[in-house]
Parts: sequence; structure tokens; C-alpha cells
Amino acid sequence: MTVRERYRKSVQLGTLVLTNLYLQGWIQGTIFTGRSKVFPIPGLHCYSCPSSVLTCPVGSMQNILSYEGFLGGLSTGRPDAVILLGIVGFLLVLGFLAGRFACGWFCPFGLLQDLLYRIPSPKFGIPSSWRDAKYAVLLIFVILLPLTLRTVPGAGGDPWFCKAVCPAGTLTAGIPLVLHDGGETLQTGFLFTWKTVVMVLVLLWAVTTKRVFCRVICPLGAFWGLAGRVSVFRMRVDSSCIRCDRCRDVCPVDIAIYKEPDSAECIRCGRCIDICPVGAIHHDTRRGDAE
Repeated sequence: MTVRERYRKSVQLGTLVLTNLYLQGWIQGTIFTGRSKVFPIPGLHCYSCPSSVLTCPVGSMQNILSYEGFLGGLSTGRPDAVILLGIVGFLLVLGFLAGRFACGWFCPFGLLQDLLYRIPSPKFGIPSSWRDAKYAVLLIFVILLPLTLRTVPGAGGDPWFCKAVCPAGTLTAGIPLVLHDGGETLQTGFLFTWKTVVMVLVLLWAVTTKRVFCRVICPLGAFWGLAGRVSVFRMRVDSSCIRCDRCRDVCPVDIAIYKEPDSAECIRCGRCIDICPVGAIHHDTRRGDAE
């Protein structure tokens, strides 16, 4: 493991610890509701995790979008609309600065996938076209359904990505809360069973395929990937590149950086920089095309 990779792992673990300081939540089966919960974590980590002291940006976006009368409230400066703008602004700043950097350095669920992939097993790739699925997840489950679908007439909507898809929420919040009190805090039923199945499938898939949730499903990765196409901090590949494909062998999201230096998938982890035998790959603020 290179110095950079050791440092990255330390940052990932440090982020995990600092965002989960409410340890008594695991004993009491409660959720932290202090003032820090207004601040989003730069990654995917459930608001309802018993130890979490920050909020999930994806969950917060859905909850606000699902409020009854939200669209009308945009024109009046309603507080929830201002909060949403703050969350979107936070995500855009991170994305425009460094694309999916947070996915590679801060996100707890990204760290879990990295660890799962180290389990000995047959390893598989995925078609590059599958990457586009996460943009559909972002549009449908995070934006459109919370805005438009009302299961109870006259009431607000639901955070559909959290409710029907998110494996991180099931793993770090749903299952712990159900185990604590047998389903009194969080009711079990079809949706809980469905999400448990989704979680198990995603975790098993992550054992065999590099960061598959990040690449195929994660709406946060989709958001940052779009912003990353014009980010300030990006990758550059010099003309000295010999196209040996070692960069792809170590890449957590399975891209050949010399082919896609400005890829929306790149999480800026730096593994390709460390493995390049001719030193052709760099972090830079210029465009990533080979020179």
C-alpha cells in the first residue's frame, strides 16, 4: 500500500468516526437530533443511523422535495426551500472543485465497498453502459417521485430512494433499529423485506465487482459526476503514457484514465498516479487530455 493510499484510508476511517460520535444511540436505539444534524456529510450515510451526528445530503434533498406545496414555496422563500438550496450548493461546490473526490476520500459506503472487494472471490466487470443507470436513479427516485408521488391524498410525498433502494440506510439504520426493539421504532413489512434483499444483493455484488453501487446506482455519485466534468481539480495524462493499463487494474471504478481523463466516474483516489511506471498521470487544474 502506497503512502497516498494509507493516507486515504486514514481519512476515510477518520470521516467514519467523526460522523458517528453518538455511540449511545446503538445502546439506546435512538437517533441523534442535535444541531449538527443540519449539516450534510460529504458522502452517503443514513440520517437514521443510531450514531450519526450529520445528515445524508440525498435523504435531506428528498425529504424537502416531498413537502406538500414545496414547488409553490420556492417563490416565497420558504425556509425548507432555502435549506434545499444550501444542500445543493454544498454538493455543487464539492463537485465543481473536485468532481467525485468525496466518493473516494470521505464516503463511508464507498469505504465499505473497497473492503468488501478485498474478500477473495471471482471478480467481474460490468458493461460501461450500466454507469448511466445512476443518473436515472437520481432523476426518478431522488427528484421526480418525491416531488410528484403522493401515497396519501393531501399529504406530502416520500423519500423514495431512502424508502425503496438505499442499501446504506438499511445496513446502518434499518436493521440496527429493528434489532433493537423488534420493529417498534421501524416497522417491518414488504418494503423492509424488499430493501433487505436489495442490500444483500448489493453487498454480495460489491464482493465481486469494484464499487458497483458507486458506479451503477448511487445518485450522489451521479450528481458529483456531472459536476466533475467541469471541475477545477481533475486528472491529466501526459503524452509519455505507454497505455499499459496498469491504471485500470488498480482503479476502484475500473476506468483507464488515459482513455477517460475527464471521466465522470473518477473518484480522484490517486491510485493510478502511484502505479504509473512512467509518471504520466497527475492531479492538475488543467484539462485531462494527454499532452
